[in-house]
Amino acid sequence: MVCTLASVGVFSTPLVWALLIVHLLSAVFTLGSVTHHWWLLLRRTVPQALRARYAKWTAIGYPLAWLAGVLIYPSYNVLVRKPPIGALDATHRWAVGLFEIKEHLGTVALVMLPSLVLSARRYGELSRLERTSYVAATWVFTIFVYYAFITGGLVTAVKSF
Repeated sequence: MVCTLASVGVFSTPLVWALLIVHLLSAVFTLGSVTHHWWLLLRRTVPQALRARYAKWTAIGYPLAWLAGVLIYPSYNVLVRKPPIGALDATHRWAVGLFEIKEHLGTVALVMLPSLVLSARRYGELSRLERTSYVAATWVFTIFVYYAFITGGLVTAVKSF
């Protein structure tokens, strides 16, 4: 695929930089909300409203970070990853592989999110098995979010040097 200079101009607009900042800030917000949500699960007695609040904040921050990432992805592919302009494929294939895993896990986490939010809101009504499933799913979701955050930062650091 040949990349023209006109397409590079479109992808390197200030809008992409604004989306990158939105992506970063919403990712930090999501990391905080998912960490607090996970921390609440370690405690036995937590008000249901507090658990639901952190789940709601995660439900706001995560899709926003995901959507901003989806909108940035074309410029990442053209300017950072693929030749002739980007060089990450040729120089740091391991970083590209980690990033691709991040993309897949991020989509799986997006699909998990509605169930986690509903379970957090109805926690008092859940059976023991449903609570166990909710706790396990929250742990998996938290691991996915941390992986995505760390990998995104790592790939950004690799492409910066």
